[in-house]
Amino acid sequence: MRNLLATALRGALLTALYFAGAVVAVLYLRTPADVTLFWPAAGIGYALVLRYGLRYALVIPLAQLLLHLLVVPVPASFLPFSLASNYVGTVVACAYVASRQMRLQLRIGDGFLLLRGGILLSIVSALVGSTGMLLAGMAPATELPRVLLQWTLGDLLGVTAIVPFLLLFFARNLPVTLPAPSGASSRERLAWIIAMLLALAGGFSITRDGSLYPLSLATLPMALLLWSAARYPPLFTAGATMLVTLLLALVLGLGLGGTDRPELLHDTALMMGTLVINSVVPILLVASYNERADTMEALRIRATTDPLTGLLNRDAFEEQARARLARSTEAQTLLYVDLDNFKLVNDAASHAAGDEALRHVATLVRDAFDDDALVAHSSGDEFTILAPQDVATATVAGRRLLGAIEELRVVWQGGTLRATASIGIAASLPPHASFDDLLSQVDTACHEAKELGGNRLLVAGQNAESLRSRSRMMRNALDAREALDQRRFELWCQPIVNLRAPGAVQTHFEVLLRWRDGDGRLRAPADMIAAAERYRLGPRLDRHVLDAVLDWLDAHRAAAALIGQCNINLGAATLADDEFADYAAGRLRHSPLGPGQLCLEITETSVVRDLTRTRRFISRLRELGCQFALDDFGTGFCSFGYLRDLQVDYLKIDGGFVRDLAESRLSEAVVRSITEIAHLLDMRAVGEQVETEAQLVRLQALEVDYAQGYVFQRPVPITDFFGLPGG
Repeated sequence: MRNLLATALRGALLTALYFAGAVVAVLYLRTPADVTLFWPAAGIGYALVLRYGLRYALVIPLAQLLLHLLVVPVPASFLPFSLASNYVGTVVACAYVASRQMRLQLRIGDGFLLLRGGILLSIVSALVGSTGMLLAGMAPATELPRVLLQWTLGDLLGVTAIVPFLLLFFARNLPVTLPAPSGASSRERLAWIIAMLLALAGGFSITRDGSLYPLSLATLPMALLLWSAARYPPLFTAGATMLVTLLLALVLGLGLGGTDRPELLHDTALMMGTLVINSVVPILLVASYNERADTMEALRIRATTDPLTGLLNRDAFEEQARARLARSTEAQTLLYVDLDNFKLVNDAASHAAGDEALRHVATLVRDAFDDDALVAHSSGDEFTILAPQDVATATVAGRRLLGAIEELRVVWQGGTLRATASIGIAASLPPHASFDDLLSQVDTACHEAKELGGNRLLVAGQNAESLRSRSRMMRNALDAREALDQRRFELWCQPIVNLRAPGAVQTHFEVLLRWRDGDGRLRAPADMIAAAERYRLGPRLDRHVLDAVLDWLDAHRAAAALIGQCNINLGAATLADDEFADYAAGRLRHSPLGPGQLCLEITETSVVRDLTRTRRFISRLRELGCQFALDDFGTGFCSFGYLRDLQVDYLKIDGGFVRDLAESRLSEAVVRSITEIAHLLDMRAVGEQVETEAQLVRLQALEVDYAQGYVFQRPVPITDFFGLPGG
């Protein structure tokens, strides 16, 4: 009932509006045989039917009937044609527009579509109406061309002048951009109104003084309408164009202010055509500006928005975050969200499944914070938030987000996708820290949270020592990358001595690394190598060492001839690199060092990380003739069980046991056990970090095969090791 009442009320209001437009047009009628020069009701009916649907087209004949009953009586024979003319034309025009565009937008293409529909409306209406006038005897056959043209142009001017304003005015469901193309002030708009009034007044003054060019009235305001199109909202320009066109049509059509009402056909066509063009051009310019604004906005969104999640992308987030921190006078908190082991989702269910899960997580992240927070999808499975909150409030929101992600279930192809996350938080008070500092803090805190098991939140500063350690590790990784790029690693060597048949130190040795920092100081590589392993630089570093050793030996073939065995260390990540074995084989084929002279050292901890891949790696290189040593053996001491399955040639006993030989019976038992097991498996035992003669004597007594340490020689540069000049 309520909907029916609302429809009836709307119909009554639209009927009244159409009736009012028709009454205005009556001002042009002098005799029943005359045809109005301007019919704004045609534009009113066209716009309202486009906006509210074809069922409201019945408003047109109803209002037209009221017009003839109350204001302008017509012969009974003409009445059906009068009622049908605009009704049929409007229905045909709206059906034409709807068949080509369901949702109108403020763009040039849709503007021309509406114009074509308006031309169709005007022609159909003119054909019906002029036929009625001819049959009713209201116009002789000789006047039919004038009547037809005048009716068509009158309706068309009504369409071009009225439709844009009404569509924009009633555009609640239309995707029309109503803000101004640029920020024009109220003072500028007032100046525009005054200028328009002066232009119209000046034009009327010219024509009253007897000018032979009354159409100057129509052209003087054009520049101001173009100004409006460029500076003001579309609705303002459409309204101004409608009012100016209506005013000019009244003045010129009625012969007011000293102008002559057009009587001849070509005068009528010239005047009406000019008014039509003047009413169309500003609106097309508005559409052009709006279309350009839409394009620029689409480009801006594309440049700043992540296409997968709809959140800010990394670059846009960083730019806006830096700007906010620079000007903010309130607390700001940065949060870094990293999904735990999300690679498993991509690997197990496909990347499409991972993308679907990310979209759901993005929704949770966005909903966890207020609209004034900056939220970004910063990389594959990571999100970043800058919220204008203190650390306590942000922590509550972060913990709530962790719970929401943990409870999330995404249905995918009959299965369910799940995820957890780790969050790092860093707060800043005015004057704010730099964005880079905050990002470093939250990144470190987030990684620490992941290492503690994930699915947790960690605030930067609450675990300061651990976070500082991670920061140092990250800096070391950057140093390692820089040292690799600039070739600042140096090869040093230390002998491995056969305790049963000592020989020249150059026959058996281990290659060790040193590196020079940015100031040229020589540094030990332990921390850097650990960082390189942790941040996936290990394979690159190992390739560099292999290349450097083989290149040096290729340049010093006399030294290469002395070598019985050269030991090179490999990291855990290299054992999982399926390409390294092929790379090493290719390098050895063109090197003076044969595969049998190369022994690759791998640590016990790297072996247990992925035993299957390690076995495959060892097998591939042993086929070439390379040997293997298990370094730092004994640190796990639960590893005897898998030794039978590892094809290694040497067990290098961890130096901690060797150093404690004289004081610890446990260390002596460990060394003895390792040595006996090595011999049982046809391997050889090597004691590392031998620093004293007493330790050396004990190793010999325990029948350890080889020893390495300061007791023989400290590591030296490779050129010094081989006694070459320039070392």
